[in-house]
Amino acid sequence: MENNKVGCLIIHGFGGSIYEVEPLAEYLANKGFEVSCPQLKGHTGNREDMKKATYEDWISSAEEELLKLKEKTDEIAIIGFSMGGLIGINLVCKYYIKALVTINTPIYYWNFQRVLLNLIEDIKNRKTDNLKRYMRAKRNSPISAMYNFSLLLKQTKPKICNVKCNVLITQTKDDDTVRIRSVDYLYKHLSSEPKHIKYYAKGGHQVLRSQSANQVISDVTAFLNSLNN
Repeated sequence: MENNKVGCLIIHGFGGSIYEVEPLAEYLANKGFEVSCPQLKGHTGNREDMKKATYEDWISSAEEELLKLKEKTDEIAIIGFSMGGLIGINLVCKYYIKALVTINTPIYYWNFQRVLLNLIEDIKNRKTDNLKRYMRAKRNSPISAMYNFSLLLKQTKPKICNVKCNVLITQTKDDDTVRIRSVDYLYKHLSSEPKHIKYYAKGGHQVLRSQSANQVISDVTAFLNSLNN
């Protein structure tokens, strides 16, 4: 590639879209990185499309963009938000990848205590922001898609020990979707050296659209820049 930056494949989460990772993608592109953000198959916002797609389709969607990115540079980092981190692990095990970044990636999911606290916060503030978000997530997650997510997680976990590239694990402490002990599982089972963890007190699950977004983006950028040192 024309600059010495690492190419970045940024993968969004389950039931989501490029919107989830757009702030990071735009920032890295403006800094001269070669950035690609695939839309995973079935993730059109249409429930019927989501029903038809399998977890293999989700991986293939990301893999297609990875191969295009590899035509521009061999030095690639995969950045996976939420489920995107699981897809990233699958790709790292199949191709030479320089580094992997996971952002709120689930091994253990749904922190029901945090969900309850969020709903209580809605009541206290006389708002319905969190309730609407949970209802929207339920509408966008047909049973078949949830089943495929569980299959993806089940077949990904044994592969984690095969990841040997540099890894940065990032996690918000107030995430209602991903339990924080997911970080411990990832760190323990990754064979990577070096591997790093960054925690953030606030930001919820959609951290790249939160008050902590700038800090996460700064930390991810610093990690990517360190790969060339």
